Amino acid sequence: MVVGSDMKNKVTPTGDSHSSVAKYIRSIGRHYVTAVVVMTVLIGATFVTVKVALYRHSLQQNISYLIGRQFIRFQQLANQTRAVMRASTDPNMPEYIVRPMVEDVQKAIDDIRAMNVQLHDLNNEVEANLLERLNGPDPAAEKLRLELDGRLEDFLQRAERVVSTKLQERRERYSFWGPIDFAVSSDSLLMRQFSALIESAHDRSDVSIDHTRLISAVLLSLTAATLILATLILFIPLLVKLRTEHRRTLDFEIKLTHLAHTDTLTGLGNRSSFNDALNGLFGSLERTGAGFSMLLVDLDHFKSTNDSFGHPAGDAVLAHVAAALQKTFRAGDVVARLGGDEFAALLPGISDAATLEGIAGRAVAAIATECHFEGRLLPVSASIGGAVVPGHASDEPTLMRIADLALYAAKAKRNTAVIFDEASFAQRLEQNRLAAALAFAADRDEFVVYYQQKVDLLTSRHLGFEALVRWRHPQLGILPPGRFLPLMEGHLIQAMTRCIVNTVGRDLKAWKAAGLRAGSVAINLPEALLVSQDGYDLIAAAVKANGLDWRDFAIEVTEDVFLNRGAEQIAETISRFRKHGVSVSLDDFGTGFASLVHLRDFPFDELKIDRSFVAEIGKDIRSEQIIRAIIDLARNLGKRCVAEGIEEEAQRGFLMTAGCDIGQGYLFAKPEPASAAVERLAQNPLAVRGKSGRITQGPGEPAFQGAA
Repeated sequence: MVVGSDMKNKVTPTGDSHSSVAKYIRSIGRHYVTAVVVMTVLIGATFVTVKVALYRHSLQQNISYLIGRQFIRFQQLANQTRAVMRASTDPNMPEYIVRPMVEDVQKAIDDIRAMNVQLHDLNNEVEANLLERLNGPDPAAEKLRLELDGRLEDFLQRAERVVSTKLQERRERYSFWGPIDFAVSSDSLLMRQFSALIESAHDRSDVSIDHTRLISAVLLSLTAATLILATLILFIPLLVKLRTEHRRTLDFEIKLTHLAHTDTLTGLGNRSSFNDALNGLFGSLERTGAGFSMLLVDLDHFKSTNDSFGHPAGDAVLAHVAAALQKTFRAGDVVARLGGDEFAALLPGISDAATLEGIAGRAVAAIATECHFEGRLLPVSASIGGAVVPGHASDEPTLMRIADLALYAAKAKRNTAVIFDEASFAQRLEQNRLAAALAFAADRDEFVVYYQQKVDLLTSRHLGFEALVRWRHPQLGILPPGRFLPLMEGHLIQAMTRCIVNTVGRDLKAWKAAGLRAGSVAINLPEALLVSQDGYDLIAAAVKANGLDWRDFAIEVTEDVFLNRGAEQIAETISRFRKHGVSVSLDDFGTGFASLVHLRDFPFDELKIDRSFVAEIGKDIRSEQIIRAIIDLARNLGKRCVAEGIEEEAQRGFLMTAGCDIGQGYLFAKPEPASAAVERLAQNPLAVRGKSGRITQGPGEPAFQGAA
């Protein structure tokens, strides 16, 4: 995948097209507002029409209902009036029976007249209705209503006369006017008029409904026409223009995405595209379990090429490497330039380390082929580190870390490929984890002190301790110094030493409070603390804080202090310690760079023979001769001599014969925590050192041989 200048020219900003769309939208805005107003008015008119029609229909329904009730009440009234008159003709009928019947007749008359009033009001409301005005007046219906009202009122008046007369008068007159009046008043004509009036009301309602349908249809047609016109004139052209613009925007975004994921110099993918592909492969691993491999490529001596031949030559080398990688890997593999002279490749489906190693070797060979630039042959080579998934890692951070470890190993050899091997890199990974945890060990108070006893070689009596550090790792438990001291830098060593001094100070205070005589405890101070005031201040603070004597501490330094640029300051600090009675030991003597001049001028009190010489006693005559020479040198300088690492009785015997008085090692005691040291102190009291420096027994304490 190559990105050329033609693609750059094709990728143009979309600001002009966006501006034209905005102008077009503004131009149709006014027409759109007009269309919205027209549709709103039409919809409102439709709503009002429907509302008026529904109200007109509701009024007509009420009129029909009242007319029906009035007709029923009229029939009831006629029957009740006849019943009153028949009862009145019976001379045996008591008046208390007739009286309720008369009251019912009067109530029916009142009800019919009240209904007339309601009908009159409803007819007035109907006449005021907008649709009723559109229907026009109906003289026949009006004439029918008036005739019915007149006949009904005439009937009501006759009924009132019947019930208003006295019982005797009704009996006398019934044979004269009763049958005639009510036969005429309640004939079929009146009933037909009721029926005709109800039908007329329904007909008027149907006409109003038809008008409503017509008006609503016209209004809705106008609304639909307005909407269709707005769509045709306004929205469809707008949608076409927006769709065109959307396509242009998509094309532009695709080109931008391509540029954002492509290295313009080499045409390869960049770091962003590489990360996306890596995430995709890990997603496929979770879904299907399909493995893959990763290679990291770093050019050898690329900076020298840039500096010697110029950046154009460097660009030519990068292009050469990109072409070589594309030829080496498959079409489906992902090859990317991560930045500078760093490349990477992802190989889906390859999860075998041996196969990956062969591919990486071919890539190294392809990169190392001739690269010509302006008639010159440029030197090109690369180091490649690789790892497979899930064999070596199952997540992205781990994969990057172990691939980088493999690349680091390859760069140590140059022009080679190294595939991650778990066995060979396990130690480095562990060291990295330990180094990371060491940064917080002092703050978490994880450093602990173990004490190894110093004894008189002749009597095995206790003389003092050497403080040895251990690391209480949260997961790994107690670790010896060989596991972590090589990983520590200056500031970490200083923090660790502070922890040791503070712990020793507290232990000495506790031992003294318990009545135990521990002797001096030797602490190895690093050069960084001795070259400044910090080392002296640290011991002084421990002495003061715990109420100790300066002689409760002893200081050990190595021969490296003689080569330190601050050797004079270190010597001055050591002298300050000795003025307070602090014993100073030159540790690991014979393994460093001490000269006789250093021994002559440096203020110290004892030499410590390194354990590497003691271990060779009885095996190497040269080591024995060196030991004798060191002991003689110490004696001649007036210094004490201490042997480290004594593990056998034969070694002890040789050292005593050679003149060494003090020793320490597993033969006497292993390094042990403070609790075990307390028990040892209780069993083996402190020996008394004479003025001459020789060791004597305590009063009344017999001498004994053997290991403590």
